[in-house]
Amino acid sequence: MGIYLRTATMADSVQLARLVSGLGYSTAPAQMQKRLQTILSNTDYATMVACDGDTLVGFIGTRTGPLYENDGQYGQIMALAVASDYQRQGIGRMLLQAAESELMRHQISILVVTSGNQRSDAHAFYERNGYAWTGRRYARTTESAR
Repeated sequence: MGIYLRTATMADSVQLARLVSGLGYSTAPAQMQKRLQTILSNTDYATMVACDGDTLVGFIGTRTGPLYENDGQYGQIMALAVASDYQRQGIGRMLLQAAESELMRHQISILVVTSGNQRSDAHAFYERNGYAWTGRRYARTTESAR
């Protein structure tokens, strides 16, 4: 049958939880279901899945929004994961290209992606696909802000 892409649905919660957990963010299916309810109802977000038959083998999540620094819109890749036994088969590139095509329909002026410092394979993947390292991202949990 081969790998095909489609838009994510609520029925994908369990398998998306597995993929997100594979990124190192432990996620229960109930947690993913709650997150997806919010994400899928927000038109600024889009989630696409890669399937091998009935099995989700990858996904990409994006969002768009206005920029502060100019009059354009940005497109951001929020998450990208491919199941470990399906990596290095072009699925990540397939998801990335499909997401970029969809984001371009929003007339964005810049595509951005964040990736943890520990993900050197992901950094190389994005660089091979035309993304350049341009800076740093800092984060702080809300508990540490109190």
